[in-house]
Amino acid sequence: MTSSLRFLGTFNLPAQAVMACALTCGLAPLAGCDEAQPDDDTELRGLSYDCPRWRCGYNTSEVNGKSLQELHLGGLANADGVKLVGFFPPAGLLLNWTLTTEGDALVARGGLFGKGKLRGHALVGSILLLRVESNLLVPVVIAGYEEVDSWATDGAPQAAYALIYPDLAQPLLQKSVCKGSLIDPLQASVVILAGERYDLETKTVIPNQSNWITLACAGSAAAKMALLGYGPHANFDDSGAPASPAQRQATLKMITADYCGDGLAYTVDGTELIWENQSGTVVPTTTSDLSAPEAIWTDAGALCLDVPRAADPSEVACALPSCDSLSLDDGEWASYAVWGN
Repeated sequence: MTSSLRFLGTFNLPAQAVMACALTCGLAPLAGCDEAQPDDDTELRGLSYDCPRWRCGYNTSEVNGKSLQELHLGGLANADGVKLVGFFPPAGLLLNWTLTTEGDALVARGGLFGKGKLRGHALVGSILLLRVESNLLVPVVIAGYEEVDSWATDGAPQAAYALIYPDLAQPLLQKSVCKGSLIDPLQASVVILAGERYDLETKTVIPNQSNWITLACAGSAAAKMALLGYGPHANFDDSGAPASPAQRQATLKMITADYCGDGLAYTVDGTELIWENQSGTVVPTTTSDLSAPEAIWTDAGALCLDVPRAADPSEVACALPSCDSLSLDDGEWASYAVWGN
């Protein structure tokens, strides 16, 4: 399936968002709508223009400098104090809708007798009203929707959403929630991972998180994990059930080159890598020599390590054996660096 996008006008927020932005300024005399701090990430760090956007990264998601990596749909504040305080459906619909999820996709429920459902393209134009500080509200608009081809064999397409909000320093401009996407805010989509959170410091999975969603920007480790078929609600290996939290954690460790399992990543954005998993749902599509893996991976990190993909072996803080006596049968993933790149 080819990715398809449907957008609002590039510089026109819906009427509800304009009203919410006016409300934002009215409620925020202390923060100052015209004095927002500039983004300290003034260019796409490490992002090659010839690297596909779902392979390379747009950094983490945020709103007005506050983290939007995770959001509680019931209104609890995340670790950076951001909370969902309102949801508005596209213009013309009644305002008694509630945002929820089905699988790893956003769904709004409401309408006449509460029987209606909005999902996919029907959500474009909806607004998530976020409180990012005690006296500051920011409208985040679902400005686009796409379905991204899975990287797994026979995997289902992944729902993704372009989320934008008004730049409080220049309210006529729009910013993507994906930090660093300054070229076109509508190109930096997020995938949703429902009921699960991720510790970016330790590269670990926090499962069974009711009402929480993770918003993973294109190119981030969590987004890649979803595209590899390891989302918390994906049909993994055609089993009718998702991969286990341990399998997802092994995937995060592999993507980020967390060899020692302590959260320290030994890779940089844009580093080429070949990977395959034990179940056979992700297989190499290259004719390169795969006889010597970079590493074999479990949820604790690398079981073995030969040549790191983007670091000098002397820089790796733990001693790991060679992979000569191990194979993919010993772990969840085998990775193969593209030597010389």
